[in-house]
Amino acid sequence: MNISQINIDTKKNILQFLLFILIIFSPEVLSQNISDDKFTSDVKKYVIPGENYKAGWLHNFIFGKHWRDLWTTPIQVDVLEINKFGGGLVPIKRGGGFQTKSLRFRDKAGLVWKFRSLDKDPAKVLPKDLQETLVADVIQDQISSSNPFAHLIVAPILKAVGVL
Repeated sequence: MNISQINIDTKKNILQFLLFILIIFSPEVLSQNISDDKFTSDVKKYVIPGENYKAGWLHNFIFGKHWRDLWTTPIQVDVLEINKFGGGLVPIKRGGGFQTKSLRFRDKAGLVWKFRSLDKDPAKVLPKDLQETLVADVIQDQISSSNPFAHLIVAPILKAVGVL
């Protein structure tokens, strides 16, 4: 049996299990070689990565279930206090490509930190006449086909095989 013969729900279950294992057994998943105390915060908040991807059975049937369960699950996160982190972060550049938004900051030691949006907005790649139409809404909805926590899985795998 090869990977293409495994159904999508089984693949999702395998990936969710791997994510769970990596988070539990790999303390470096979130730190990425930076000391954990730098990221500790007393302020915590529950957020939903993509509440707009919640859909009913008919919508799921027509457009696909994708990773909607992960996009719409509340998760607890530490709040990064930019006035305290790294001696205080100073914004230096606003950016992003055609689908994401990003901000760059410089800390007191001169290190540059880049923050990028998790959710994407693909409307900008469409012709102007389609940017505020049902077509744009359908394309936006398809962002739910990407796993919002993939970076948590990929980082330790890349580190394990020696890829920067």
